Amino acid sequence: MLPSINRLDRKEFTTLGRLNKKFKGEYGMIAVEKSSSPTSKFGFIVSKKIGNAVARHRMTRLLREISRKHLNTDIKIKCVYIAYKYCDDYEKLQKDFDSIFENALRDIKKD
Repeated sequence: MLPSINRLDRKEFTTLGRLNKKFKGEYGMIAVEKSSSPTSKFGFIVSKKIGNAVARHRMTRLLREISRKHLNTDIKIKCVYIAYKYCDDYEKLQKDFDSIFENALRDIKKD
């Protein structure tokens, strides 16, 4: 589990999903925004379209582990990953997440 300081709260989920830039990948998309807090924050949305509770939780655990290495980026951000396709393979999901995340950081740095 991510530390509570690095988790998004309920209000941040709703505003991030609607108002900010989104970057799509094969298994999901990321909505990002610069953060004024001292740390980066992550959240994950894995709907019932993905599968049963076991599959959803498995994907959430993989995403949490992948996002840990992005907590200490030079730009502090708020990030929501919205999954829309199931992936059980850690390497594939990590490759997809990393490519989307790099695109998002590159775009935020431009602003």
